[in-house]
Amino acid sequence: MFQKMMKHLANNPGLKLLSLLFAVIIWLVVVNVADPDATKTFSVPVEIINKDIITEMGKVPSVVGDTDIAVFTISGPRSSVDNMTSDDFSATADLSQVDLSQEGEAKLVPIEITAKKNERRIEIMRRTVNLQITLEDRLEKKFVISAESTGTPAEGYAIGGVEVTPNLLKVSGPASVVSKISRVGASINVDGISSDVSDNVIPVLYDEDGSVISSDLLEMNQTAVMIKAEIWATKSVPVQCRVSGEPAAGYEFRKVECAPETVLVKGRAVVLNGINVINIPADVIDITGAREDIESTVDIVPYLEELGISLVEPNASQIAVTVTIEEKETKKVDFPASSIKVSGLNNEYDLTFNVESISMTVRALEEDMEALAMDQIEVLLDVADLQPGTYTRLLNVTLPGDKYELIGQVNVQFTIVDRNAETESAPINPDDSQEENNEGEDSGTSDEPEEDSGDSE
Repeated sequence: MFQKMMKHLANNPGLKLLSLLFAVIIWLVVVNVADPDATKTFSVPVEIINKDIITEMGKVPSVVGDTDIAVFTISGPRSSVDNMTSDDFSATADLSQVDLSQEGEAKLVPIEITAKKNERRIEIMRRTVNLQITLEDRLEKKFVISAESTGTPAEGYAIGGVEVTPNLLKVSGPASVVSKISRVGASINVDGISSDVSDNVIPVLYDEDGSVISSDLLEMNQTAVMIKAEIWATKSVPVQCRVSGEPAAGYEFRKVECAPETVLVKGRAVVLNGINVINIPADVIDITGAREDIESTVDIVPYLEELGISLVEPNASQIAVTVTIEEKETKKVDFPASSIKVSGLNNEYDLTFNVESISMTVRALEEDMEALAMDQIEVLLDVADLQPGTYTRLLNVTLPGDKYELIGQVNVQFTIVDRNAETESAPINPDDSQEENNEGEDSGTSDEPEEDSGDSE
């Protein structure tokens, strides 16, 4: 019977394949039911507890190397091992268990590893058995927390200011660690922000290279601080420069230019709306006695502070100011005597000038000098109360505008005669000499013209 069955199986390939598949299924069922053991390795930071045992001695513990990272392996049923992570374990080092009588600087502290779940189903095999510490002097220092920001506010806005409250942090711990702290910062993200923002953040410790210092052995009196960023509006505002004083004689102030002509400022919107120009006071640029162009640099920060605003780019505070000073041209002008206006002349007198033209020296810029015409000049002679005679008098010259300057004084010589006065006798005719002589005796005048030398100059 048995031989017949075996012969039947040997001669049936399909039945052979079915038997093999059935065997595999049975094996998988057995494996899952048995749940064989598996292993897994973890690394977990060691929490140091009961540090006050050391601090009461005026000392603080300092970890040697990476011994504050516990490395261990667990074994147990695969179903339990596979679903465990580092968060399912805690590693502690109790400083109350340290043996201070140990020789050498390094002291050993036993590390206790505890599973938070599946504790009865797994076995922990420790690789890092002890935390190694050295005892150092305790150091305490105070640091001003610098307020910082990351990101860029929304378009048209800028950071008005960032402040931290409280802004003082007290740090204590091993002297070797505390002494490495160069600064303490607190940062807030303002990316895309268009209004004031605040947040609670943890202060960050940095060394002089800008690397973050992190140690469980450090203690801070503030675990978190409040940081606030003010977000202000921005505006492009023109800069206006003025000057004071007058250049040297013969020179003229032409213009003053600022570079850049506009600056981008920030401030509260209600303040910016009322600001249309930034004025650099005239007394900042003094051109008194200047004979050449003046170049200067002005820091506009004080003038912005007076307005309650500030620059978006702090390094753009220097304004280059250029003052153009130009030398005037001096020219001699011949003015027709016939164009002199006379005032105060007695209606019975005639006045004649002893020259055809008068010379005057005028100073002005070259372009203005070329545009000067004689009909733009007014020359006035006042002869009020003058009697007939020959005089030299000062003329009152008026040039067209402040851009022209008269150099020196202008005088003219003239003669006043009385139209009703007797004139010099004509040559005597032999036929009527007696008649002419009689008339001369009756007039009582001299044959020579009369001069008023007492009134002439």
